[in-house]
Formats: sequence, C-alpha cells, structure tokens
Amino acid sequence: MNVINQKTKAILIFITLFVISCNSKKSNITQEISKNKNINQIDFKNSIQIDTTLIKGKTLDFLIMSNSNQTDSIFSRCNCETKKNEIKIQLKTIIPTRKELDTISNIVKNKSKFLELISLGRIDDVNAQFKFLTISIKDSIVESINLYSKSTEKEYHGHDFDSLTINHHKIRISKFDYSIASNVYGEFKLRLSKPFGFLESDTILRGKFLCNNLKIKEKNEIKQWNIKASYKKREENRGFQIYD
Repeated sequence: MNVINQKTKAILIFITLFVISCNSKKSNITQEISKNKNINQIDFKNSIQIDTTLIKGKTLDFLIMSNSNQTDSIFSRCNCETKKNEIKIQLKTIIPTRKELDTISNIVKNKSKFLELISLGRIDDVNAQFKFLTISIKDSIVESINLYSKSTEKEYHGHDFDSLTINHHKIRISKFDYSIASNVYGEFKLRLSKPFGFLESDTILRGKFLCNNLKIKEKNEIKQWNIKASYKKREENRGFQIYD
C-alpha cells in the first residue's frame, strides 16, 4: 500500500507542476509569433555583442521554444564557470520523455508548461529528459554552443544520451570581462538543426542567463549520469535537488 501511495503521489506532483501556466510571458510571445509565421526561416547572421541596455535577470528563468506557429516556455536554471578571459554558461531544464509528451492531452499541451527545478518533492522515481544548453565564450568569441540531452529512456535512436552542436546564434551580453561572474548576464537566440523536443519542430530557442560561480556539468559527466540511481540516493537522504 505504501508503494502505491508513493507512486500516486509522484504522478500527482508531476501532473500538478506540469500544467502550471506562464500566461503573462506567453501573451507577448504569441504576439511576436503572429507577426512572423516563418520564424524557422529567420536569417541568422551569427553575432555576439555587448549591450548596456540589458537588465539583469534571474538564475531561474524561462527557456522559450518556437516553431513556425507555436511558442511555449519552461523554467531553466543557469550555472557558470568563469576564468580570466573565458566563461562557460549552462542552462539546465527538464521535460517529460517523448512517450509521456505523446500521451498528454491537447488541453495540457496547449498550456505554458514547466517542471519546478528546485525540487520535484520526495519521490523515489522519475521519468524525464534533462537538457543542458552549454555556451562557451572566450574573450568576445563564441567557441561552441552545445545541447546535451539525457533521458531516463533510450529515446535517442536507441540511446539515453544525445548531443547537438548549434552553429547559428545571436547573443547579447553585459560585458566581456568575466572576472566578476555576477556582473555577466545577457540573452540569446539560437536556431537548432533539429528540434529541441518539447514542441513539434521547435528549432528556435531563446532565453536569458545570469552568471554565478557554480560548477557546470561536462559532456562526459552528463553522458554517464545514472538519473534513477541519483534520485534514489537523494530520496534515501530525504529531499533533494534535481541536479547533482
């Protein structure tokens, strides 16, 4: 009976968090989409520039996905590692597995959805895709942008890990001096060569970042991560964060 209650609790927590709406953000996004039905055809001329008009955001912010006629948003958390003349920015988020997304009702799918990144509650199991968007900048040059995906299911052509290199970007940043991490913040817009995976054909990705000096996860660490074992260990320790 206790096992059944735990499973029921997990499902209720997942559904409750999943359907919370972000309508205030979504209304502006929808207006922008209506002005440009061909958003996937945007001419991306790669750029990174200092913008003194930027407003400092939050380490917990929205990651926004778009296709040609739809936009949605989920919460993401930003961690950064900085050196004298370089910085790695990593935005982390979580979405349901492909199987779960395909079985969710249209009513739920049409809402602005997110999963709370601070905690999913004390549950002993999780089924999800974890996304790690990693931007590496040296001086004023974007060295690489990668999207790492790790799932509890083998849903990426028979694997539980996937890696995507992103070549089309527009980035605005507060400064190119990375010595004080909290003074480094900005926003980005990316065009992906394949869908992010939350909406159908969602190849436009944008959002904000606010830096700190917290460790990011490297590619091999994400690839080797045993999600379920990690969650079980945290449950045994009573309460946990989503990310190690």
